[in-house]
Amino acid sequence: MTWATDHIFVAGGDLALADWRDFQEQTAVSAVVVVSTESPRPLGAPNPWALLWLPVGEETDYTLDHLTLGVQFIEAALEAGRKVLLYAPLGVHRTRPLVAASLLARGKTLVRVLREMEQRPWLPPYKGSVELLEQWMEVNSST
Repeated sequence: MTWATDHIFVAGGDLALADWRDFQEQTAVSAVVVVSTESPRPLGAPNPWALLWLPVGEETDYTLDHLTLGVQFIEAALEAGRKVLLYAPLGVHRTRPLVAASLLARGKTLVRVLREMEQRPWLPPYKGSVELLEQWMEVNSST
């Protein structure tokens, strides 16, 4: 579990959600993206501001729609002044494509994003599709 950016926290396993109230109080996270093929379990009080479930099993299973929806959710939460948890019950690596795409949405280049991800101890090696990130950039640069 760690901060990917100042406002995006990534976590895997049950640690972050085992005691949602304490986690939420400690991190001020209030928006949650769950990356899992299984539907998310209820978090309990306090309810998150918003929750998005992306049914993705592996880092390599992301589609353009998954990335687009995930980044739209993250951007909406950040614009609303919220901190976001990217959570994958089977391991934090499943969140890497979302971290990469959200950094791209914030104006970083693909080369810089991949370099930054390789430099962080919890991110390398990036196994997601670089071609999918390029496609996401192409689609989103024309909007």
